[in-house]
Amino acid sequence: MSADLRPRSNIARVFRYRDFRLLWFGAFFSFTGSWIQNVAQGMLVYELTGDEAKLALVTFCGMAPAAVLGPFAGTLADTFNKRNILVSTQACMSAGALFLAAAAYFGFIAYWHILMVALTFGVVGCFEMPTRQSILGKVVPPEEISAAVPLNALTFNVARIIGPGIGAILYTQVGPQMCYAINGFSYLGLISAAMLIRADLRPIAREPQPILDLMLEGMRYTFKDMRLRTLFVMEGIVSAFGIAYLALMPAFARQLVELQYGAAFATLSSEQVREASSKLVGGAMTSVGVGAILGLLITTAVAHLPGKARLIQIAMSSLAVGLLIIPFARTPWVAFPLFAVLGGSSIIQFNTTNSLFQLLSPERLRGRVISMHVWAISGIGPFGMLLFGWIARESKGDPRSSFQGVPLIMLLGGICVAVGLMWSYRNRRHLEGVP
Repeated sequence: MSADLRPRSNIARVFRYRDFRLLWFGAFFSFTGSWIQNVAQGMLVYELTGDEAKLALVTFCGMAPAAVLGPFAGTLADTFNKRNILVSTQACMSAGALFLAAAAYFGFIAYWHILMVALTFGVVGCFEMPTRQSILGKVVPPEEISAAVPLNALTFNVARIIGPGIGAILYTQVGPQMCYAINGFSYLGLISAAMLIRADLRPIAREPQPILDLMLEGMRYTFKDMRLRTLFVMEGIVSAFGIAYLALMPAFARQLVELQYGAAFATLSSEQVREASSKLVGGAMTSVGVGAILGLLITTAVAHLPGKARLIQIAMSSLAVGLLIIPFARTPWVAFPLFAVLGGSSIIQFNTTNSLFQLLSPERLRGRVISMHVWAISGIGPFGMLLFGWIARESKGDPRSSFQGVPLIMLLGGICVAVGLMWSYRNRRHLEGVP
């Protein structure tokens, strides 16, 4: 294609590739189902337990396996056929969601069932995520990766706009079983995409190496490269302290409903509380998704420009400010725009870091280096969520106070992210040479 006829937009340019389109739409279909389930599951768990720590524990179980397996999971993506891994992992997650659908439908669902399935999803996700992300390097040429990474992440975040509202409505009108069932069948999207992609997803031929050496090679490469190591620490700080509020959103919604109704809250029926809380959860998560979409569009628009490390620092700044302000929100109309800021800021950082990990790593190590990026988010983050869930539970008191429960952990998270930001400026020399 001549330069005159080449699409000028980063979005149009990347969507020219058939395999990328298949991956994008398959992931979008799958993630929409996941968000429908996530919102309904959070409300179900909080109804079953009324405990912020137990609510956070579900997210912890879904992410904790990455703390152990995360640095090594990319070895499979670099060693085995990516197509087979993607199909197998999607099938496993589908089975887990359909089991919970049946448990909810027949009335025997219990909290421990949700924990066990979340743990299973966490283990399987350790291998699915670096595999799916490393496929990007196979379906677009290297010069398009910076634009392809945020566009690929749009699947997750467009789904985050659509899914929560659907999940909240279905949960209120039908029940959690329908949400679980929809998610179970949504995994067919990525299974179909994996089967239809024409790119060669087989591993690169290499000399046989001991499996432990293969596992550790990606970790050593990440921590020896000062640029990757600094980016990893910055991402880990935000993962641990900057996004813990997401797991506790049903508790935040309940607290906001109490603030809105005041003394009249005691007169509400459980159905009225459920409906009001589900609307707030759906609205809040949709706001996060809208912010994430805007963040991804910004990331895509500047993908061809240098200074990605500075973009990450700007994103951390806005995330810290948003977290410090949101505890003072007394109505949804103040909270929702702030949630959009949080969603946009975190997604800019995570996706810019993702593209830098791909750009700064050799192809033979890409899956393993990306697994370190996944580890920074899914391996470190769960411990922050578990800690903040415990703090939120123990600090609950007068609902009229802005610094009880979830608002308190948002304030603490903002302080931690601000400290991490100052550390990054002090070590900015380590980011020299970042594209």
